[in-house]
Amino acid sequence: MKRVTRDDWIEEGFRILSADGDSALTVDALCQRLRRTKGSFYHHFAGREGYVDALLEEWERRSTDRLIASVRSEATVEERLRRLNHQASEEGDPGLERAVRAWSAREPRARAAQDRVDSRRLAFMEELLVERMGKGEAARRMARVFQLMFVGAQHLDPPFTGTELYRTFRFLDPLLERVRGD
Repeated sequence: MKRVTRDDWIEEGFRILSADGDSALTVDALCQRLRRTKGSFYHHFAGREGYVDALLEEWERRSTDRLIASVRSEATVEERLRRLNHQASEEGDPGLERAVRAWSAREPRARAAQDRVDSRRLAFMEELLVERMGKGEAARRMARVFQLMFVGAQHLDPPFTGTELYRTFRFLDPLLERVRGD
């Protein structure tokens, strides 16, 4: 029988959250799906609260830290914006994003993680847009528009993702030029 690692528990939690929401995220469900005992679960985590903390930390790391690091690797701001658009629209997991956002309405730790992620994503987008458009209120407003589009696209049913979302973000490119002098 294959050894189940801490990462396996986290991945299974993401699958449960994405498919069934936070109410389905129980120790019993995790153990049943991974075909392991509660002892195995408690070997890796200090109870459900410790598991939730680890799950949210990993979600934040993946959806923010890794994303930002990947985008920063591009040479020009235009390339960074394109990479960010591609990763946000075609490589993300809208089901997981939507589930964490819904969970954050009921769970303070999920709310704190969601707030940190939203704040960091917005600040990063604003940083890119200030570089692209110049300083000013226009870059702040445009960063908020992109954030609103991203979150809103995930909440459509089915979510607005992939090439369609990528093209919609690209549709706004002319606005970045038009408001440069504002």
